[in-house]
Amino acid sequence: MNICGMKKQLRIAAISVVMAAVALGSATYAWFVTNSTVKATTGSISAQTNGMVLQIVSGDMPNHEDNREALTTASAVGNQISPSSTDNAKSWFVPATWSNTMVSSYKEASTNEKGLYSQGGNSYYAFAVGNYTVYTVKETGRADVYLNPDNPLVVTPSAGASENWFNKIKGSLRVGIVVDDDLKFVYAPTQPSSTETGNDVNATMGWSCVASAGDTTQVASYMHLYADNLVDQQNGNWAAAKNGTLYDKPAGQNGKAIDTNVGYNGTHIKVVIWMEGTDSDCVNVSDLDDAQKANPTFNVTLNLVGVATE
Repeated sequence: MNICGMKKQLRIAAISVVMAAVALGSATYAWFVTNSTVKATTGSISAQTNGMVLQIVSGDMPNHEDNREALTTASAVGNQISPSSTDNAKSWFVPATWSNTMVSSYKEASTNEKGLYSQGGNSYYAFAVGNYTVYTVKETGRADVYLNPDNPLVVTPSAGASENWFNKIKGSLRVGIVVDDDLKFVYAPTQPSSTETGNDVNATMGWSCVASAGDTTQVASYMHLYADNLVDQQNGNWAAAKNGTLYDKPAGQNGKAIDTNVGYNGTHIKVVIWMEGTDSDCVNVSDLDDAQKANPTFNVTLNLVGVATE
């Protein structure tokens, strides 16, 4: 395919980020149970474009050695995660003290770039993260990246997962998209409850989080989306518009790209997943023990599209 033809194909670029084989690591995973973990293995991120216009690799550098089809798929290694909370995907907070079974204060966890921190002589992960570089083949144009409007984020359980287990996982799951150290938005598979709270003494309903050490929770300040609602609380639309088999920029004046003008030098996209400890679904559930015997897992797939820059 010539360069002009490849530029045209850029308009229909599709990218999928897969967080695969996430498994509950304990029969209880309440916010206040410090040894509870969920195993999260980041899987692969792939681009499907005729002509190899848009390519992806794991890590921080584009690979321009060749344009093999293999370069449309990259993978990353995950880890186990324990419930945590954040308002910016930079500072992470975990329980410091309890009042019976209610969390009464919080402290900042000293995490490394993979989310690892120590507490009480044990090691935990506050989050799982996959780092990728998205870029275009030389002279094939530039692209703006948006959410796929059809299936922006899909969570699927394994055959052994009970409905109760799966619903609790989906309820507290958060997926953050970070570009060049900037948290663009946070996506939840289901809308956080506006009538129920987690097991925090000073609890906040809905999109809650801990933003500083102390004894309070608050409404999250980051842009947030949920289920098939791809417009944030400030009316920013993060989803591309579908035009037949092609994609266009969002209609109207409030379109929000995950990144713009992605070209030959590439852009860094970080996908961060965590269990929001203050969510009403991140509580102790005794009947999850039976589900654990089947070792259930679930996969998270984030679907993005690239739209050719005018």
